[in-house]
This record gives sequence, structure tokens and C-alpha cells, in this order.
Amino acid sequence: MEGERTQPGWGPFGVLAISRWRLWGLPDRFLVGYVLAVDLTALTGAAVAFHALPVPARDWRPFWILLACCVVYVEVSRSIERSRADFLDGPHIDLNSVWMFAAALLLHPGLAAVVIAVSFAYRWLRVRHRPVYRQTFSAAASIVSAFLANLVPFAPQEFAIFAAALLYGLSNTALITFAVQRSRPGTTLREAMFSPADYALEASTIALGVLLAWALVDWPPVLLLIMGVTLVLHRSTLVQQFREQAGADGKTGLLNAAKWAEVASAELARGRRRGVPASVLMLDLDHFKVINDRHGHLTGDQVLLAVAAALRAEVRSADVLGRFGGEEFVILLPGTNRFDAVTIAERIRHRVGQLLVSVPSGEVGVTVSIGVAAQPRDGQALDPLLAAADRALYVAKEAGRDRVRTMP
Repeated sequence: MEGERTQPGWGPFGVLAISRWRLWGLPDRFLVGYVLAVDLTALTGAAVAFHALPVPARDWRPFWILLACCVVYVEVSRSIERSRADFLDGPHIDLNSVWMFAAALLLHPGLAAVVIAVSFAYRWLRVRHRPVYRQTFSAAASIVSAFLANLVPFAPQEFAIFAAALLYGLSNTALITFAVQRSRPGTTLREAMFSPADYALEASTIALGVLLAWALVDWPPVLLLIMGVTLVLHRSTLVQQFREQAGADGKTGLLNAAKWAEVASAELARGRRRGVPASVLMLDLDHFKVINDRHGHLTGDQVLLAVAAALRAEVRSADVLGRFGGEEFVILLPGTNRFDAVTIAERIRHRVGQLLVSVPSGEVGVTVSIGVAAQPRDGQALDPLLAAADRALYVAKEAGRDRVRTMP
């Protein structure tokens, strides 16, 4: 899904017009309401905090320092973040919780909300023009989490800091994960969540935020050390994300065609050494162009996400799943003979046929045609297996679609 900056005639500030947000085009009206509710909660909470609570004079110095940290950090890390924005897509854990959680610990709730909002806004302006409603929601979720962390009683101090950090991390994760799951029909809660390594990184950034808050109060020179450590973590994290996501399809998160072929070839070679057969499924969504033409590409993207989630739910961890391009998917099934592959394909066909994606006018369903090829009958190497599965897929479509077929 493209961001608002791709719309013709929109300047960098024109996209901020709420009436132009891509949010209004989302087919899931509940998700629209949820996003707006979180945004309104953050905005209202900041307004109430400024109205009801006086800002202590001691808060202004760390406030300006944290704002400066946000700006300096974005500028210093801009080149590597732009590389990520150019080549890697999708949600990711960043390291800005260092500044945001320090603000939640140290500052008046309204000032903390300003630090968080500036952090997200400045990153959007200087690095990555995500759709405005997404950036706004991410900022609002962090602000709400900071408000919740600020509610923790401050005594005993050690327990309070731990409880605030835990509450901040869990609430932010819950708010974001629910939105991700809701935006991807058919996605399970587990699939919507980040990996354990990502959450360990988030916990580390929150811990750095605790150290930063301490440094601002008792030992300001440590601030430079924390900035350096954060930049090193940032760069190493991006290197890992490049490695993991360079082979991922941008719309579905599945392996792209080139990476799938690489992984599948290696798996087939491993199977040949062990004397274990494998099968290949080639899948094509039926009449997908009609869905795009009738309901728009946004709905088409939602259908692709829903199908990808359904495929993940039906395959084993050892199976190799990828998007071949357009509306085509491909699956390698190691250790599976022709009969079992057909059984799995029928199960997938049935599950995809039950999918319904919400659109403003109702719901959209989709069916899938599947071609099956298996060793040794259809070949041993990847290319002949793919060719046989493609021919079988053509037979399935010629037979009326929503079919599973093998070559006779």
C-alpha cells in the first residue's frame, strides 16, 4: 500500500490534511474507529494533562534535551534509515523508545506527549514518509502507553521503574499488534506479533531509556555514551533486517520468487541426499483482476494478505512458502508424496474459499486453483517440478477454476 506522498499534487504539508488520509479508504470500519479512538485518547490525554497539572520548572531542561536528542538522532541515523526505507518494507522495531520512555519517566505527561509526537513527526519529515494515519497512530499508541506508565506509583522507586517499563512495553505492543492483526484479515495473533528477538530489542531500548533518565538527573555526560550505544544498536539492527527482509515480498511478507527458488533448491538438494521426496504446489487466485477492478487495489492487497495468512496456517514449519508474483503463490512440501500433496492442496483450496474480506459494500470472497507436481514422477530438480506444477495449474483453470489438478 502506497503512502500519501505518492498522490499527485500533494506537497509535504498537503498530506497532513485529515480529509486526505488513506485511513478513510480502509474497508474495515471497526479498524478505522479503533485508530481514531487511540488518536483521540492521546490528544485528549495531553490536553487534560496540560490543563489539570502545572508543568514543574525542573522539567523544562530535560524536555529540551530530549527534543534535541530526537532531532540529532534522526539526523545522524538518517542515511541508514533511508536505506531501510528504500529497500525494506513493513513494520519494524526502531530504537526511539530510548527517548520516549525517558520522557515518560521524567517529564510532565503533556511534555512527554510532545517529545513523542515530535520524534515521530520529525522522523516522518526527514526519513520515511509512511502513510500519515499510520505514523499518527504509532505516535498516539506510544503516547497512551507513556500515560499508563506515568500512572505507576513512584514508591518504592526500583519497583516503580520496572513496573512502568513493563506497562509501557506491554501496552504499546498490545495497541500496535491489534491494529496489525485487524488490518490483515485471516492473520492470527501470533502472526501479527513481532519475533522474540524484536521484543528483546524493544526491551533493551526501554532499559536504555531508564539509563538516559538517570543520566539527565544525576550524570549528564553519560548522555553521549547512550547516544553512541543506541546508534551502534541501530546499525546492527538494520543489518539484520536487511538480511531477513531482502528476500521478502513487500505486500505479503512471504519469500519473493528469487529467494523462494534459492531456499527451495537447497531443500530439494538436502532431500535428495537423504532419499526423501518432495512436492510443489503452484497456486493462482481466480479472477483476481476482477477484484482489483471492481473494488480497488487496496482491497486487492487485503485479499493477498488474507490468502498469505491462510497459507501460513495450513503449511508446516518445514514447508517453503512464497509469492511468485501477482496473484500466484508457490509452496515446496519436503517429505511429501503426490497423494499427500493433493490432500494438502485440497485443504488449502477449501480454506481460501472460506475467506471473506470486508469492503464498504459488503464482503469479498476468493477461490484458488492449484497445480501439483511431485518427485520423482514430475522431475527431480526445481525447474521441471515448477514446469509440471504450472502445467497442472493450467489444467485446473481450464477445468473451471477452484480446482486441484496434477498432470496425468
